Amino acid sequence: MSVKSKERIVFDTEAILAFYLGEEGGDVVRDYLKRVQAEEIEGYFNIVNLTEFYYILYRRDPKIAEEKEKELRLFGVTIVPIEDDEIWREAGKIKGKHALSLADAFAAATAKVLGGKLLTGSDEEFEGLDLEVIRIRKKKDS
Repeated sequence: MSVKSKERIVFDTEAILAFYLGEEGGDVVRDYLKRVQAEEIEGYFNIVNLTEFYYILYRRDPKIAEEKEKELRLFGVTIVPIEDDEIWREAGKIKGKHALSLADAFAAATAKVLGGKLLTGSDEEFEGLDLEVIRIRKKKDS
């Protein structure tokens, strides 16, 4: 009898910020975080994305940055370190081939290497990647 592995969701910084800043789509992120907390699914956040999340909040208020970083961990989201050569190499390849930020490259690489889905805002930067992307809000009109 085989054990079915849980769905894996990798959070992009934009998605986590939408939740914590009360932006459109934040409710979708909340639902995924609650599913991680209930151990229905596995949730991951790369350390590079955690750094991006932290510094964006830190610029607004250092206390809030500390508080929200701790809160995020309480949901049971696994913080993925950069010890894994496969992840940083994949991020480098993605960044080398696509026009996206370094943090976005790490989010995409983490999802690809872990075989997960990437939960993001409306970023079009992830178009063309061999990756399942779940958007929490509609693409912005050009």
